[in-house]
Parts: sequence; structure tokens; C-alpha cells
Amino acid sequence: MADIELNKEQRQAVEELTANILLLAPAGTGKTNTLACRIAHIIAENRALPEEILCLTFTNKACREMRDRVVSIAGDNGSRVMVKTFHGFCYEVIKTEAKRNSDLFTDFTIFDETDCQALIKDLVDEEWSLRAVQNLMNQLKEKKAEYVIDSGDLVKDYGETLQRLLKNEPHSVKSLAVDDSYQFHERLYTGWQEWGAEKTALYDKRLHELHGLDFTDLLVQVEELFRQSSVAGKWARRFLYINIDEVQDTSLLEYRIISQIFGASHLLLCGDYFQTIYEWRGSHPELVLRKYQQDYSPQRIVLHENYRATQVLLNASFDWLRNSFPERVNLLYPDGLQAVSKDYGEPIVLKGAADFSEEAQWIYYMIQQLPVQDYSRVCILTRSNRYNKDLSANFRALSRFVTEKERLPFMLIDEQKFFRRQEIKDALAVLKLAVNKHDTGSLVRVLNRFAQGIGPATIKKLSSEEIRSAGLRLTDFVDEDARKSGDPYGELLKALPEENIVVFDVESTGVDTTRDEIIQIAGIRLDKQGAVKDEFVRYLTPLRKVGDSVRVHGFTDDFLQENGEEPRQVLQDFCAFAQGAVLVGHNVSYDLRILGSELSRLDLPPLEYPLYYDTLDIFRRFYPNLPNHKLEYLGKYCEVQHKSSHNALDDIMATAEILMYAVERDIRPQVEIRQALMAKNQGLFDEWADKLTVIRQQAGCLRPWQLLGEIVVSWGMDKYYLRQKEPQRVEHLRDLFRQAKELDDEAVRPLDAIDRFLRYTTLSNTELDILTKRQQIPIITVHQAKGSEFDYVFLAGLQEGTFPGMQAVKSGRLEEEARLFYVAMTRARKQLFLSWSQTLYSHYRHISPFVKNLPRKYLHNI
Repeated sequence: MADIELNKEQRQAVEELTANILLLAPAGTGKTNTLACRIAHIIAENRALPEEILCLTFTNKACREMRDRVVSIAGDNGSRVMVKTFHGFCYEVIKTEAKRNSDLFTDFTIFDETDCQALIKDLVDEEWSLRAVQNLMNQLKEKKAEYVIDSGDLVKDYGETLQRLLKNEPHSVKSLAVDDSYQFHERLYTGWQEWGAEKTALYDKRLHELHGLDFTDLLVQVEELFRQSSVAGKWARRFLYINIDEVQDTSLLEYRIISQIFGASHLLLCGDYFQTIYEWRGSHPELVLRKYQQDYSPQRIVLHENYRATQVLLNASFDWLRNSFPERVNLLYPDGLQAVSKDYGEPIVLKGAADFSEEAQWIYYMIQQLPVQDYSRVCILTRSNRYNKDLSANFRALSRFVTEKERLPFMLIDEQKFFRRQEIKDALAVLKLAVNKHDTGSLVRVLNRFAQGIGPATIKKLSSEEIRSAGLRLTDFVDEDARKSGDPYGELLKALPEENIVVFDVESTGVDTTRDEIIQIAGIRLDKQGAVKDEFVRYLTPLRKVGDSVRVHGFTDDFLQENGEEPRQVLQDFCAFAQGAVLVGHNVSYDLRILGSELSRLDLPPLEYPLYYDTLDIFRRFYPNLPNHKLEYLGKYCEVQHKSSHNALDDIMATAEILMYAVERDIRPQVEIRQALMAKNQGLFDEWADKLTVIRQQAGCLRPWQLLGEIVVSWGMDKYYLRQKEPQRVEHLRDLFRQAKELDDEAVRPLDAIDRFLRYTTLSNTELDILTKRQQIPIITVHQAKGSEFDYVFLAGLQEGTFPGMQAVKSGRLEEEARLFYVAMTRARKQLFLSWSQTLYSHYRHISPFVKNLPRKYLHNI
């Protein structure tokens, strides 16, 4: 650390490794570098292994920057530190615990906002605002977790949660019961009280049935998992040092989740109260910080040297802050902030335009005069997407009057995120179907867009309760094996009398299928009656220590050294045992993934098997209303003789029994109904089933970017959008292709690489870091700019009614709007330009009160 220059407070944060720390870090004070140096110092001082350090931040961009900085300082060891966004960390926990401690599918995919709204649209009867209903559902789910209401009856639990919420916080429900114009909707508010609990429970069931989770699930499912002391304790023991960045953005639910694993860890929470701009989304920095200080007595360290801005910009923004929040500023930053830069800098330019078109014209011509070559270092910020779109339209019009050489390269980054664009979601939907054959939502999407002869009426008919109760799903009509046998369970029923079913399970050193190792593998071959005909149980000696996973399976390093065998030989023997059999397991996708991955890493051929069945999926189909679908619960429900445990052999004996229970009571009795329905309807899907079969075959050998190329061409997406005269959508598909290629790690096998890419696309929360690699001028909202910096910033639309917005004024949220203005000011490194329109949309406007709080000595009026 000696060769890295740190100021006194930064060094204090880096070298203090015993006390808990509250690090107050205003914008531009070198927070990322400080945290990265601290992590490197922990490793260098042998205070913890890299795997025992957790660093959480709140955007993918910040996460990637932190990870890169840690690796640049700590070397290869830095790549082993867990650096995640909060949602990314929750994803990791669920992936780790789903197999043993929940009834969530291990091959779950994250449904984004638009996917969820499509699901909600099928569940609600009237034309409510889907976004409003989704927000109400998310609120209900979070409050159920917060109130710890969990009887196992979802409708009852959501009903109790809603009653408590309406009693304690009716205003919070009313604030979400709005129409598309964000006006309070009395009828929705009344209706929600009648059907909200039932619809939310149904939504959850449908979502989980599709092997899906939404963003709220990532939080509430982890909160539920951490209520199990054994699970929370395991994660608490895993980390010796925990660093949480941007703590001001943390909601109370998020803080409660993460505090469950604080344990005996050394904690550092880092943030800046004045960058709190997400209270509308549930962040409560004062409550979080108060609780942290009360419970953990942290040492407070304040970073007050600014490395980003000129002296003028820093002094102006801090003086503005002091004028706006005098008491709080003096309390948090009594010593003020100092600019490290020797550059005094240019004054802040303030332009009062007669109208909107003059404001746009002024911005255009001012940018032309800037001494820049890389236009991505210039940014236009506004309060709203509407203002951005109007500016973009004006800029396009102005471009017609200048030569091509003088034309400026603007880039409108609107409210719709890159991975939420229609054409991007079209391609990703097929990619999801390549690895998740149960994803009905993705199938409906591509059929609606590209298929002929399969309209909404057909889709609705084939998704009816009558068809669902027989065990059929829409996805079965495009599944190659279901189509061949005329029944999704045809091969299972055929294999049973042939004594060709192998039930299997594995135990492993962890749940990362790309690098963890199998330590036990067990399988049983069933006879005609479903009894055990043959048995395979072996232990494997892993290359590395089992670590914390011993608490799951109970196999110690010493036990495996004594009883384990060479992995290559064991896996070859198991493949010979199971060769050509129909495979069955409970939540079996994980076992298949790690088996395939380890065979690939050992340069062994893949296990050849016709298809597999998952008893978790079977029971979710036929018994959707059970309190849960964990193997332990299903064993009790089916009254099996063998109880499940964390031993692979016990689990497969229990799995075999619940399989036979479902076969005799549900699968076999309804075989003729399913066959008739398949025969009548599967012809409609011939073309699309064939295309999907090819894509699924290619998924095992092509890289994600190569597969995306095949999808766009073979499904005719490029031609479709060119026919629609939308070439920009085709260009976006090319962007997606390039993104997949840049992110690809060829050391990971194709199926695992697809899974990684899909996780990235779903959890990505901004497209700014994707698109600013081009030398274009982004036009974005202040929220989108959080965490970014630019040499030259144009903050436009600074009139009342725009910034602060009319809704913020009406609802009294002016403090948050003021903090948003501060965040906007602190994005600039060299110069800041402010502008406002005296008339807008035919109405006279006053200048924003936020501008009035800027000392005049920093301003140059035009």
C-alpha cells in the first residue's frame, strides 16, 4: 500500500482493521480507491482470505469499477473477493440455498418489470395501470417479510399483511394506487383491498411455477432464508470483513437482511446522506445509520478532500449544500470540503432562455464551442425523460442546419433500459427458452411477435385451468420430447416398465457449477413397481477443501480423504451406470449442471440420457396449493418410508417414493386427457418447435454471442424489424451481440456462460455504462447519472414545475428534489452549465428555487 498515495482520512479507513467504521464520503472524495485499498490491505495483512471479504454496492457500474480497482491493487487475490450489487448478492444466496433450504427451482431466472407486468395482465380483470398493480404487489410482498407473517397459506398471509398495512400506513398504499398519470385512483385503492391478497398469491404461484423470481423475490426470499438460523449463521461465519457502499440507498428491509449476517464481522458502511435520492423507493438513511451506530458503535471517518472538481465547482456545490441544509451539513461535515485540484476553474454559466427552443439551441451551440474531442465526456442532465425527449427532438432539428462535420453526436438514454427494449427482450426470450424449457412468459412473447396462426385466444385457451389441472403447460407444445410421445410424461411412463429410470442426487463443495466439485454422487435404478433394483453410492476426493459446505452435507475433508475416490473414475462409473436412462431428481437441474460442468472440466464425454424429470416441477404442477414443495415436506405429505436428509442416498430414496405417488395418483390417470390435448393442438406449433429444438441443441456448443447471432437470423428478427422500418432496433440487436461477446469467458462451458449472461442482463440497472463507450453525448436524467462523472455538464430545465417537479411540490418531497439537484451539480469535473426556460408548453415559469440558493459569486449570467 506504500506506493499508493492516500490522504490522512483515507489511510485511516484503510488501516483501521479492528473497529467498525462509518465512512462518510461526499461525491468525488476517492471512496472507491479507499475501499479497494482497504480490501487489498486486509489481504496483505493476512487478516482474511479474499473469499472471506464481502463488498456490496448498488449499481452494476459501481460494482464493476470496484472489482476492477480491487484486482488492479490486490492482483489475482482481488478477483476472489465477493464484490456484488445488493440484488446480485441476494441472487448468490438463493442459488446457494435453493437446493437444500427452499422449494425454489435452482435453474430460476429473474423476471424483469415488463415480464412481470405481462404476467399480472393475465391475472387482473380490469384495465388498471399494470405498473401500479405491480408496485402494490411488491409493497405487499415486502411488508409480509417485514411483519414476518408466514403460516404457509399465501392468500391468508397476504390478507393479514394488507389489513395490518392499511391500519398502520394507509397513506403508503394510497401513494401507489394511482392511474397512468400518477393521480390517486380511488377505485383501484378500494379494489385492491378486496382482491389484492388473492391476486398477489396467485401471481407468486404462477411466477414460481415458471421457474421465475422477480426483483422483490430476491429480497424477500433471502430474508426468509436468513430466518433459518443455520443458514444465516453459515453466511455470517463466511465473511470476516463486510463493506457496504452507498448505504444511503439501503432500504430498511435490505439492511435487516444484511445485518442478519454481520455476526462477528468487521463492518464498514460507507455513504453520503446528501446523495439520498431513492426515498421514494424505500431508502431511509437516517434510520439505517442510527441503527448501525446504536448496535455496532462504529468509528466515524469523514473524507473531506475532493479529487473530482475544480475549486469553483466544489465550493459552489458545498456552499449550496450549506445554504439548503445548514444544520445537517454542520453536523456531518463540520470541517467542510476542500478541493485538491489547483485549478480554480471556470464560473458556473447560467442561461435564462425565453422559451424551450432557445434553451435547446443555446445548449447545442455551447457544446460546439467546447474544447473536447471525446464527446462522451460531455453530458446533458434533466429531471425528466419527457424533457430529454423534447431536447433530443430539437437537437435533431438543429442538426439539419449545420454541416455534417459540425453535427453533434447526441445519444438519448431514455427511461427504457437497454435490456428492457422490445427487440432486446425478443432475442433474450429465445435465449432463455434455450436453457429454461418452462419459461412460458418468454414463449408467449416470441409467439405473439413472430408466429402466425397462434394468437392471444389460442394462448389463453391452452393456458386454461382445465389444461393446467391435467399437468400440461403451454411450453409442452414446443418441447421435442413431449411432442414425440404425445405426452410430456410419455417417456417417464414408458421407461418405468422397461426399468430404465435412474433417480440421482449429488453433494458438492458449493453451488457454483462452473468451479465447485462433486463429493458424493448417488443413484438408484427403479424396477417396474418403483422399488430399488440397483444402487450406486460413491464419494469423491475434491481438489480443494470443502470449507463451509461441510455444514450442509456433513462430509469433512478427513472423511473424504479416507473414503473418497479419484473423481474421474467415479464419474465415468456413474455415467456407465446411468447411460441411456431417464433421469429423475428433486430440483434436479442443479445436479445436472454441476455433473455436466465437472465432466467437461475433466475432459470426459457428457452423460448421454434421453431426458430428465424434476419431482419439484411435477408437484408444483399437480399440487400448486401446498404450503411448500420442499422434499422434506413432500415426503411427509406422501407418507414416504425414507426421510430426506443432506445425504444424497437418503434424498433419492425419498424422491423415488414421491415420484411413484405422483405417477399413480396424477400422471397415469390423466394420460389420455393429455394425449388428446397434445394431438389436437401441437400441429399449430410445428414451425416454432423445430426452431426451438435447433436452438436448444446449439446452446450446448455455441458461445452466447454466437447463439444470439443464430437466434436473430433464424427467427427472422432482423428482417422483421427492417420490414417494420425500424433499423435502429436492428442496431440495438448488434449492440446486444457485441455485449455478449465482450462479457464472454471462454473458460466457462457454453450453458454456464449463457446462464451468466442472462443473469447480467436481468440484474443490469443502467445502460449508461454500456453505451457511453461510444463517443456520444448522453442525454439522461439525474437518477441515471448517479455514480458517473463528466468533464462538462449541462443541467437543463431549471424552472419551477420541472425541477422540482410538480408532483414533488404537491407531495412535499422537496428535500429529496434538493438532494437530487446536489447530485446533478457534483457530476461535473471541469465546468457546469445551468439553463432554464421562461415559458414552457405555453406557460410562464419562474426559475427553480434551487438555483437561487447558489451564491452569485460563482455564477456567470448570460
